[in-house]
Amino acid sequence: MEANEENLAHVAELIEKAKAAGLRGADWLESLGAKRCCEGYNGIGPEFLPAWARAKVTKHLALFEPAALPHDLRNDVSDGTREKFLAANDEFLTNCHILAERAYPNDPKRRIAADAAAEILYLFVSADGFGWKAWLEAHERFVNRKEKP
Repeated sequence: MEANEENLAHVAELIEKAKAAGLRGADWLESLGAKRCCEGYNGIGPEFLPAWARAKVTKHLALFEPAALPHDLRNDVSDGTREKFLAANDEFLTNCHILAERAYPNDPKRRIAADAAAEILYLFVSADGFGWKAWLEAHERFVNRKEKP
């Protein structure tokens, strides 16, 4: 995501939402800062989707956007290991459930629907053909960025 004024403000707001919700990884995001987070964040959805499609998915699943931010940043600095891949995805699922609980504390039907959506997102990010492949591709990009002067 381009680090323009609008995006920086949006990402700073996501970091604040993540902190307020007590999401795992929120302190790490804060330590990185909004500019660095903008560089690694692409919204909800895989990178192979066109930006317009990810924007629509992100809009419809905005509840989970504060959980998507640390997940995208974990991918952005991927070490290529299965262990960290699994940990990033577990963190994402936990954070999504926290957000669902906070959004619908007194509405069990909506909470169940939100939790189901979180599980579907988790299945996608953790699937070998999608999430794992993306994790390895992200690791390759990370290594290439580190090698450039």
